[in-house]
Parts: sequence; structure tokens; C-alpha cells
Amino acid sequence: MKLRLFPKRAPKAPASSVPAASPAVSAEARPEALSSLPLASPAPVPQEAAPVLADTAPAAAEAAPAPESAPPCPSKPEVPPQTAEEQPQPARVLSAGEAARFREFLRRRKETELALMLHRLISDLTSVSDRAALRAGVESAVRMGAFGVLVTPDKLPLVRKLLQESGKSGQPDAQTAAQPAAQASAQTVAGVPRLFALIGGTGETLPAVKKYEARKAVRLGAEALVLLPSVMLLHGGAVQAAKREWRPVLRAAGKRGVFVSLADPALNGEETLSGVRAANKAGAAGVVVRGEVAIVSAAFREACPVCTQGVGSAEELSLLCKAGAGYAFTAQAECLAGELRQLTKESGG
Repeated sequence: MKLRLFPKRAPKAPASSVPAASPAVSAEARPEALSSLPLASPAPVPQEAAPVLADTAPAAAEAAPAPESAPPCPSKPEVPPQTAEEQPQPARVLSAGEAARFREFLRRRKETELALMLHRLISDLTSVSDRAALRAGVESAVRMGAFGVLVTPDKLPLVRKLLQESGKSGQPDAQTAAQPAAQASAQTVAGVPRLFALIGGTGETLPAVKKYEARKAVRLGAEALVLLPSVMLLHGGAVQAAKREWRPVLRAAGKRGVFVSLADPALNGEETLSGVRAANKAGAAGVVVRGEVAIVSAAFREACPVCTQGVGSAEELSLLCKAGAGYAFTAQAECLAGELRQLTKESGG
């Protein structure tokens, strides 16, 4: 009987987490043991692995976007190109003739602005009693191109005659002809001052007397009337009674405009505005209020022509005109005209 060699068994290892080792084979039994084991065929080498990797490189290069131009250096930011309109234009130097014409244009414009501002003035001559002073005031108003003169009814015949002598027909006198061309042309357009008549006495006159004065003033040649209403009615809030007082005067004036004077310092702001609304509803041509910017602005918002009284300086006149005043009654028309001329001269006119 032929004996067959078997490999010795390794002793059993204790149970543990270490995996069991492969059984040891003796040197004599190794060839047989190896011959009895099945031969493992070698793993096939992937032939196309390398070409695939080689082909993906060009594909990845094609898929990646082409790098754009390098960003500008932070120290030198890129300036966008300017259009033809944004590009600075070369300064144009005026010729001697163009500069002279431009200076002449500025001078004419300043003179025209001065003439238009003077045309807003209405010279108040109600307190003048001397005949010579009255003549001087009328001549001054004509010379400066004022809008009108305000007198009492007893002085209407004399003032009307003085206005006719000063150029009622529209012919400029020698002194007017010697003025600058722009101011003379503005004065020609403006014409001679209008003749305003102050009626109502102190304001507390009876309505019948005011009506009689209005008729007489129209007959003597007044072109517009300034009515002094009863301050007591307005102060007490009796607006309807005040309107009944004004209606006879409005009818007696006919086509002449009637301006209701609300410039009495006894009237506060609310009473003045109530009088403005009443005069507007009664059909008056306008109102005369105190020379305060707040009152002038409030009266102007009532859609009523506004005149002001008590202007003291050229700056105040400018502010009131901007607030809405159309004309200004003043007893210092000559002084205001001098201030306006000085301002025009200082501004380069």
C-alpha cells in the first residue's frame, strides 16, 4: 500500500479579529500542492485604456473656452472712448467786432430790464399840495416811464394838463430823446403815465359821497380809480355790507377800473384776504395791499390783480414783484428809480 503525504495542519488560532493566515505548505509537498491548484489566467491588459486617455485630452481642450484677453492692470484702469459730443471743444475767441456787438447787447438788455421795472411804479402824489412840487412829480414820472400817477380828485384838472404838456400825444420831449435808445423805446411803448384818482376820503365817507366822487373823477379825466373802503366794515367781518358799499362806485366808474385799497395797517392778514375775495367777486379791477411778501403772495393766489403800497427800496420792490405784485404805489418813485439805475450800473449795464 502506497502512502500519500498530506501537509501538516497548522494549529488552530484563537478566535480574534485577525484574519486566519493561509496554511503553511512544506517544501516537499509544495510542487504537488501547486500542481493540484488551478492555474489562474492572467488579467487581460486593457489595450484601449491608453488611447482613450490620449483622446480625451484634445476633447477637454476643445470643450474649455478660449481664454479672453488679459484684464487690464489695476494701476492703469481702462478709459472708455469719448464720443464726439463729449470731447472738449476748443475755446472760440470772439473777434473785436463780435465782442463789441455782445457788449452792446448786454447794455441794451440791462436798460430794457430797468425800463420795465420802472414801468411798474405808480407815483403817489396825493400828499403833494404845492403846485411846483406837483409839476416836478409829474415830470419825474414821465421821465422815468412810470405806469401812472395817483392824485386826489381836486388835482385832476392840473395834473391832466401837465400830462398833456409832457407828451400826451405821444411825442417825446428833448429830455426823453437824450436818454439811451433802449430806455427811450421802452418809454415810447409804455406811453405817458395813467391818471389815477383816489376817492373815498378817509374811507369812512358815506357811500353816496364816494359815488359822487367817482362820477366827478371820471368826468375830469381819471383813467382808473382807487377806492378807500370802510375799514370798520372789514374789521368787523361785514363783507356783504362792504360789497354793498362798493357796488355804487363800480357802477359810477363805468369802464374805468376800480382798485380797492386794503393797505390799511389796522387790517390783519385774514381780514385783508377776506377783502381780496370780496373785491374779486364784486368785479373790481384789482386790489392794493401792504408791501409784505406774505400778504402779496396770498392775494396773488386768489387770482386777483395785485398792487402794493409802501415800497421802501429797490430790493423790496424786486421781492414784491417776484411774489406777484403787478404795480407798486409809492411816494418815493424818484429815489427808487435812482437805486434801480445804480444797481444796473453796478451789474455792468
